[in-house]
Amino acid sequence: MILTKNQTIYSAFKTAAQDNLNKTALVYRFRHYTYKQVLDRVNRLAFALTKYGYKKDDVITIMLPNIPFAVYLLYAVNQIGAIANLIHPLMGCGQLREIMKKANSKIIFALDQRIKDLQPLKEDGVQIIAVSPVSDQDIFVKAIYYARYQRHIREQFVHKFLAKDALVDYDRDYQKDAFYLHSGGTTGIPKTIALSSFALNALAISGLKILDIKTADNHGMLSVLPMFHGFGLCMGIHACLMNGAFNVLMPKFKTKETVKYLNRNLIHTLIGVPILYEALLANKDFAGDTIHNIGNAFVGGDFVSDSLVKRFNRRMKEAGARARLFEGYGLTETVTVCTVNTHPQNRQGSVGRPIPFVEVAAFDNETKLPPDIHGELCVNGETLMNGYRFETSKTDPFFIDKHGVRWLKTGDYGKVDKDGYVYFVQRLKRIIKVNGINIFPAEIENAVSSLAYVHMCYAKTINDEKRGSMINLYVVLDRNAKNANYDDELRAFIKDKFSAYALPKKIIYVDSLPKTLIGKVDEKQLKDE
Repeated sequence: MILTKNQTIYSAFKTAAQDNLNKTALVYRFRHYTYKQVLDRVNRLAFALTKYGYKKDDVITIMLPNIPFAVYLLYAVNQIGAIANLIHPLMGCGQLREIMKKANSKIIFALDQRIKDLQPLKEDGVQIIAVSPVSDQDIFVKAIYYARYQRHIREQFVHKFLAKDALVDYDRDYQKDAFYLHSGGTTGIPKTIALSSFALNALAISGLKILDIKTADNHGMLSVLPMFHGFGLCMGIHACLMNGAFNVLMPKFKTKETVKYLNRNLIHTLIGVPILYEALLANKDFAGDTIHNIGNAFVGGDFVSDSLVKRFNRRMKEAGARARLFEGYGLTETVTVCTVNTHPQNRQGSVGRPIPFVEVAAFDNETKLPPDIHGELCVNGETLMNGYRFETSKTDPFFIDKHGVRWLKTGDYGKVDKDGYVYFVQRLKRIIKVNGINIFPAEIENAVSSLAYVHMCYAKTINDEKRGSMINLYVVLDRNAKNANYDDELRAFIKDKFSAYALPKKIIYVDSLPKTLIGKVDEKQLKDE
């Protein structure tokens, strides 16, 4: 199988499918779907979309978790040259309505449980297609599901979107807008990010190198990160299917179900945010022979403590597993990961080296900095987005054009060493000044999380009349902690390791840190008392 970036993602999947027809492409609720079956359903769905009047450059909204139909739809939309507008399945109707209007999207595929909530969209002429997560499961699974959710479900439409005929032709423009993803953007302002098939393929083609394996035959990846997130879309779905591996689809992360898949030797690579790994480590069955076959584990999307890495790696080593927890770095504007540690190339404290076809450098305004000098991290390369969409501003402050090369300003502070390893320190907007001194909350979090009695922590920036800014430190104690209050020890530790300027105004003990829908700490939910 010859992999190339210069094709649509549908074409890339079709090529892989033709070489792996009878091999497993998807596993969902322990049922296996072959590449032949998935390709057939993609083609039939694409045909149905055209028969219902949808065509090239139309925007088709997908508001689904990781279920087989979502995968079919992803490739079918790409096959006809339409744009997949990927939305969180739990997004509120008001926010969704605004996005639909901006994108001029007149059709949405959503979970059947959400259909009642989405009825206001019909006022805007939007066609709502209900999708059941158990549509192709056995009768017993369906019976249990509908008994549980029948009061929420009024209509089932999705059956008509699996036509008997199939579309075999496809759009070949791999550089046009193919996906809309929605992010806070590098400035923290909500943005619609347009990505091309070329950008996804440029990342996915590096899959085997990142995993440090020669073949993806019989290689399974846990695909629980959602498709509306670049990490889940490309690395969790497309990279596996482009390289001939298989995805273990999971709409919502469940520790016990993951352990069952591991016991059946169906998961060999894990990708996830820190909270996923914390949940696995808390399960006593995530050990021994169960995890022996895990070869790779990658983490990103939020602050990763040294404590988490050490505990995970210790568990892997005890089980004789090859995997070690490798941190990466990326942003939706570059599809997802643009630097990552791997088995052959890793360095403690770094977020790895850039993937092929990508370059990372630190800048001071528009001046590119030499190695080991801190500045704003900037990225250029083949995974770069096509641009932001639906913005009214005619200026473009997010890029630096230098000697014919366009660099994306990430809004992140860090450095690149002489060997090309990237070190992420902090979001620029999280750096605070206390009495004029720069303080980095992430460094405080990392140091405090290494203490034996601390499970995890978060440093929240607050305004202070005397010092300008300070932090409140939220601490989740380890379950084996002997005391309920470690204020004196923590303050002494922070003062000694950093300075008096880094001392928290308050130390607040909490049972857990609130999380956003994608697993990051939700700062807005943290109370100051």
